[in-house]
Amino acid sequence: MNDTSAPVLSVPDFVEKKIQVPPARLCFGLLLVFVTSLYAIPAQLFPAIEVLHPTQVIAVSALVLLILEKLSARQSFVLVWPEGYLLLAFLGAAVLSTFSAFWPLRAYEASLDLLRIVIAYFLIVNTVFSEKRLRMVLLAMVAGGVVPALGTLNSYMHGDLVQGRAHWIGVFGNPNELAYILVMLVPLAAVLVGSARYPTRIVLWTAIALFVTAIYLTFSRGSLMGLIGAVVLLAIRQKGILLKIAIAGLLVGGVVFMAVSWTRSDGVSNINQDYTFQQRIATVKAGVAMFVAHPIVGVGINCALVAFPLYAPDDFKSKGALVIHNTIVQALSETGILGFVPFMLFIGCGLYHARQVGFSEKLEPMGRRMAAGLEVSLWGAMICGLSGGFLLSWFPYVVIGLIAATRQIASTSNE
Repeated sequence: MNDTSAPVLSVPDFVEKKIQVPPARLCFGLLLVFVTSLYAIPAQLFPAIEVLHPTQVIAVSALVLLILEKLSARQSFVLVWPEGYLLLAFLGAAVLSTFSAFWPLRAYEASLDLLRIVIAYFLIVNTVFSEKRLRMVLLAMVAGGVVPALGTLNSYMHGDLVQGRAHWIGVFGNPNELAYILVMLVPLAAVLVGSARYPTRIVLWTAIALFVTAIYLTFSRGSLMGLIGAVVLLAIRQKGILLKIAIAGLLVGGVVFMAVSWTRSDGVSNINQDYTFQQRIATVKAGVAMFVAHPIVGVGINCALVAFPLYAPDDFKSKGALVIHNTIVQALSETGILGFVPFMLFIGCGLYHARQVGFSEKLEPMGRRMAAGLEVSLWGAMICGLSGGFLLSWFPYVVIGLIAATRQIASTSNE
């Protein structure tokens, strides 16, 4: 008689166990370093290593390790429907826009930048598969964000200002872009406070204070509105009374900052005479005119700046080239309807799924808080994007990649 009491590992069981092998820890470690470097920008911080392109080398190394791990484990690669496919569609539209772009080389380079963003999204959704890893990525983002915040304070104290506004280096040399990126970090740091130990809480609240102070010193009015919007959403979503009180304090401070920041111009009551406000309106009008003239693929990804003098309102035709100060209009003008539709669906799906996962019972309370923080972070980016052209900024794409990863965590938590 055959012994049937011993467990037998069938071929399907073996395949299933192979498929469940997680990506290498080294790959995830490189992802953490990569995410941190997006904020710390080591190549600009230490110009001597710029020739090595450290951030790109880290990303490529992580990608190679991920591919090798997937192949050895016979795993399929993950994109997550529909966000991943919408991002690929947007990339495709950007590539198509280069063929008729006002400056093809500029559009080609922008398409390569967008390809790098897609790779970062790809790395995130294939390596962040647990709440612990999600928390580690958020901590890395907050830690990285402290570097430009401190750099901004240092620049301000040494009088290194742009038209009276604080800034830092590299991409953070633009006060508006610096402020909007820090706005996105405030809700992420705030949701991490809830489950942190006391020493870590002090560090996180210190980071939030640095972010808010740096945002104020940039005098970016659009980002201050984004900060206020993010803080309001945070207050609504949080359950802890102490955290609500702290967030309410941030809100009051933000309103005060908003009031003070208007003094750099003619004030709220004279907004129609505010040149920077009129400038933003002019870029939006020009962006719409670009879309009307080139509705299918736009004027080329990142080429609205080049096309602006041709489509600007008459009062601004002689003012030189200006970027489109609205991310939505920028997508419409630079990639046409082929790029605008997948881009807006990409953002919309990210917000919807973050909201959905934030209320999912499949996640632990901390997981739900992190999902809520990602949602608020993305809302902050979109509010800031109403007065800034951030179409090629890495950070909203990173956040949506984390939202997609959170969905995967929720879907597999009960398996």
